[in-house]
Amino acid sequence: MLKRIEARQVRNGMFVEAIEGVWQDPLLSKRRFLLRREVDALKLRKSGIEGVIINTSRGLDIDGLPGGNIEIDTKAARETIQKSVQVLESVFGRLQHGDGISFDQVAPVISSVSKSMDDNPTIFLSVTRLKSKDEVTFLHSLSVSALMILFGRHLGLDETTVQTLGTAGLLHDVGKLEIPLEILNKEGRLDEDEIKMIRDHPEKGHAILSRQEGMPEIVLDVCLNHHERIDGKGYPRRLSETQVSFHARLAAICDVYDAMTSVRPYKAPWSASQALKWMLGNEGQFDRRLLKKFALCLSVAAVT
Repeated sequence: MLKRIEARQVRNGMFVEAIEGVWQDPLLSKRRFLLRREVDALKLRKSGIEGVIINTSRGLDIDGLPGGNIEIDTKAARETIQKSVQVLESVFGRLQHGDGISFDQVAPVISSVSKSMDDNPTIFLSVTRLKSKDEVTFLHSLSVSALMILFGRHLGLDETTVQTLGTAGLLHDVGKLEIPLEILNKEGRLDEDEIKMIRDHPEKGHAILSRQEGMPEIVLDVCLNHHERIDGKGYPRRLSETQVSFHARLAAICDVYDAMTSVRPYKAPWSASQALKWMLGNEGQFDRRLLKKFALCLSVAAVT
């Protein structure tokens, strides 16, 4: 059971699932960890953060400690994700077989994701980050969609644009349908042919979506350009700074952040602070002004 407690209630032996806000302490940089030392528990109590989410099935509860607590039920988030994955499997399956889809077919997923981000973004995103080999593409797409909705609202964009960005996040990796799973899930280094195949997915996805009637330009733009870089070293077209749209810049940030902070079959997740530090330090890849606003967005929403 996941439970939200106040930072002052933290004690040694608790299993921490998430920390509200961006946690900067390098000694406690893992997103999920067991508190084994009293000195670390003390750091959390004195950190000034508002809340901590603990997993009572993997560590101690707060029995006997003063103060109220708010139990967080992940059932609603898991049900939303399960239903959304089913819809995505159907939509992606149709595309893979050359059948058409409409913008309206993914609208129920966007509506559900939007509501989840209103209700509790921390829980929704934490559930999507636990990706098995078979679910990587679908859950990554859901998570990027959710992050783009969250960030778009933080930036004050109109709701129509926010919903379209959510759809773009949902469909941005559709080109990976044409890449064998053994390459997508490969644990070792990719060879040159495999790298080329991976880097072809934006153009393949754009070609697929361009054939769909009524697909918004923002969705097509994000699909094609979410791997472009500000310094012109991205792919597939090595666009220069002025050629990379605002929507593609936003998508690039959300895409990389989710990939770095997610549990995957072949890698351990980075914490929010680790990911953001790397992204801010990777000069030329991202729009730095937008990236700083993204970091603030996560802090305000208490997403870790």
